[in-house]
Amino acid sequence: MIKFECETCFQEYKVRDDRAGQVLKCKSCGSKMRVPAGDDDFEDDLYEDFEEPVRPTRKKKPTGASKKKSSGNSNNPITIIAGVCAFGIAFFVAYTFVGGLFGDKNNEAAQHELVNISQELKQLRAKMKEYSEAVKKATSKEERQPILDKMKTTLARIKELKAKQKASIAAIGETQSPDKVANKSSRPTSQEWVSLIDPPRTVPKWPEVSQISIDLDHSTNDRIHPHSVSPYMGQWYDVNRATHLDVWNLVTEKKVNELSIDIKRSSISYKGKAKLSEDGKYLLLAFQNYKELIPRLECWDVMNDKLKAEWDAGPKGSTIEEYNICSPTRAISKTNEKVDGKYHAFLKLWDLTTGKLIKEREIESLHLINSSYKISPGGKYLIAHSYSDLYVYDLGSLDLIYETKLKDFLNSDEDYYNIADLDFSADGKELGLLVSGSNSTTIWIVELSSGKSNKGFQISGSLSQALREPGYVGSDFVWNPDGAGWLLYGAWYVDRQRRQLIWTLKPVPNVTIRDEVFLTPHYLIASTATALKDENGRYIKNREPRLVAVPIPEQKISDSLSAYESKSDAILGAGQEISINVNIGELKFGNADEVKSILTDVIQKRLEADGFKIMPDQPLVFKLEYQEQEGNKLQLSKRGAPTAKNPLGRIATGKSIQSTAAVFKLSWIDQPAKKTLWSKQALVNPRFLILRDATAEEARKQMFEGLQNRLMAEAIPYFIPENKKLSMLPVEIKLPE
Repeated sequence: MIKFECETCFQEYKVRDDRAGQVLKCKSCGSKMRVPAGDDDFEDDLYEDFEEPVRPTRKKKPTGASKKKSSGNSNNPITIIAGVCAFGIAFFVAYTFVGGLFGDKNNEAAQHELVNISQELKQLRAKMKEYSEAVKKATSKEERQPILDKMKTTLARIKELKAKQKASIAAIGETQSPDKVANKSSRPTSQEWVSLIDPPRTVPKWPEVSQISIDLDHSTNDRIHPHSVSPYMGQWYDVNRATHLDVWNLVTEKKVNELSIDIKRSSISYKGKAKLSEDGKYLLLAFQNYKELIPRLECWDVMNDKLKAEWDAGPKGSTIEEYNICSPTRAISKTNEKVDGKYHAFLKLWDLTTGKLIKEREIESLHLINSSYKISPGGKYLIAHSYSDLYVYDLGSLDLIYETKLKDFLNSDEDYYNIADLDFSADGKELGLLVSGSNSTTIWIVELSSGKSNKGFQISGSLSQALREPGYVGSDFVWNPDGAGWLLYGAWYVDRQRRQLIWTLKPVPNVTIRDEVFLTPHYLIASTATALKDENGRYIKNREPRLVAVPIPEQKISDSLSAYESKSDAILGAGQEISINVNIGELKFGNADEVKSILTDVIQKRLEADGFKIMPDQPLVFKLEYQEQEGNKLQLSKRGAPTAKNPLGRIATGKSIQSTAAVFKLSWIDQPAKKTLWSKQALVNPRFLILRDATAEEARKQMFEGLQNRLMAEAIPYFIPENKKLSMLPVEIKLPE
């Protein structure tokens, strides 16, 4: 039997092996689905991000005469092979001829688009997994609702992509509307790199100390920052069912103005995607009317609390997928519009203050989606990415000026790549790429003058998995405005010059999802009172959330780094010889010797990456204590058709399995003095797992694999000073509770 599932609604199916390759109709949602080959693994296809799928084939419906004829030849392999070859030759000749007449893209380009669509679908499903895990942890409607809203948006995008996938397959070899073809943003004819340096118009001067304090009572999680480094920030509030936006200058610590936005009940609002200009003067919003089905853009004058301009962004039936402000007076949008019965994506350039259309181009549907793009500080260029490709658009002409495979561009030996996030340096001279590879997490730095790239930082293992507990709502990769380093996943700060982790953020206890942290050269801006419950699970009353400044202890960090680099006054320092001691306690599954060997290897790699030399019988010992116990009892569910109330389409089966939890303790020990220099204890207790075989042993196996990723990314001290005025490295910064 072949196991597979509908890629639109996730309904599971089992069919006979002889139906491999056939196209069936899903009984739940009506979508067409291809039965995979018998040895395909439907779970791997869904959740492993880096398999390139094979383009689905369509069978020709047999006529009555052909059915009779084929019945006599169905078991003749020579006839089958000859038929397939003949069909392939005919298809190639016909497609080449039509492509030559009408200037259509070749089969390779169409296949490339299909692969990109499939890759984004996998990315979105990974997000659905994260959201569903957060929903499992949330116990109140107040905690669940923001997550469910994101799940609904993601699910809608999945359905839209499935429609595009179907349309792309059907569109191969067919012509496009002549007036749209004329505006097609063609692939670049030359892959020669041109300088993309684009400095910002103004550079904010961040103070060394800030006393900012913004009331977040009745606020939502939707916080707006301009595309470029800017002191302005917008914060949404819902008060008495009305929608308000406060715009702040974070440098002067003053409110610029307060807007009251009237969102009609008959319209869909893209409030969460609202955009603020870099000078704080304009706000751009998108709406879609339920009845007219015409997408609209509105530009609001922040200073005067007035509607500056409003206009239709596309024809009836089209949708706005993305929009942004790219300069003080210009904006871009990406719309999906139906042309000759098929959906096409269009990039448009608008005058922000009048709504006048300046220019438009048809683009590839996956070149500008969600957060997978960034606009350069000066607003001249847009760089977008899929899982493995990089695209550069000129926002003056809307032309695609550069396109490359990431693997060729970075010239590394990883088996596969996945761009997690990207960001421009504040001066517009460099581009940073946060890349998850087959064996590591790497920051690549691209010189925008020449296109040359180099490694800025690298760590073994998957940093995203290790820092996912709890989840984070901000950007995964943020460049410090002074260019000195990068904030990763809202938790790790890496110094660029030293290529080293120098401080971490300690998560607030009992939070479901970590709130966004805004990085400045000298301090952080973070929310207080982000936890809704205390350690006993009771709701915290009289919460008074605010947005405040959190100082970075720069002097202490600098002094500690100097001592570390001079190799003086250290109990634990650079290049020191240390020993490893791994103790295994009670196990629910597995062999103690095997578990010890695996964990010893993981810890050794982790410590060697910090420059330590692993030797036996050393006075300084790194100790890992590990044991397993019963974890959460997980309720089993199966996949059904998603609905508004049940975005994941999970249907409870009434069955459950016992998961395994792990307790581990990490310690630095001075063996002669029998003194513990540092220790950390943690519990790994999964609340949500996706299992191929729903057994307790399989649940333990998945937990143990996740534990190894976490250990590779634990912030283990690599410097312990003798001088008490200095600090351990990395420094742990505590966020306000």
